[in-house]
Amino acid sequence: MQRLLLLIALVAVAAFAYLHWFASPLPRYRLDEIDRQPVPRAEFFALWRETAYGLCDRGGAGSERLGPADCRRYVDRAHERCAARAGAPAAVAGKAESRRWARPYLDCVVPAPVCRGVEVRTLDDALRHCAP
Repeated sequence: MQRLLLLIALVAVAAFAYLHWFASPLPRYRLDEIDRQPVPRAEFFALWRETAYGLCDRGGAGSERLGPADCRRYVDRAHERCAARAGAPAAVAGKAESRRWARPYLDCVVPAPVCRGVEVRTLDDALRHCAP
C-alpha cells in the first residue's frame, strides 16, 4: 500500500514538473475565439500587433518600401501610441467589436504606401499625390 501511494506521489510530481517546466504554454487568448472569451485590452492590441507583423512579412501595407525588418521596427515604434489612440474598453468581446477597435489601430501602426515622398493613408491623398 505504501509503494502504491509513493508511486502515485511520484507520478503527480513528475506530471507537475513536466507541465510547469517543459510543456510549451498554449496561447491564452486568440482573436478567432474572441466571441467565446473576451480579450483584455493590452493582450488584444498585442495580438493585432502580431497581425501587423504578418503584413510586414508578406510585403503588404507599405512594407514594400521598407522591407520586413524595418516594417516590424516601424510597427514596434508605433504600437503604444496607436493602441492609446485607437482606444478600447478594458476587455474586447465579439468579432464586430474587435474589428471596430482593430481597424484604427492597424491604420495607424502599419506603414502606409508612399507616393512622391508622401505617405498615402486616404483616397484623397492617393488622388493628390499618386495620380499622373
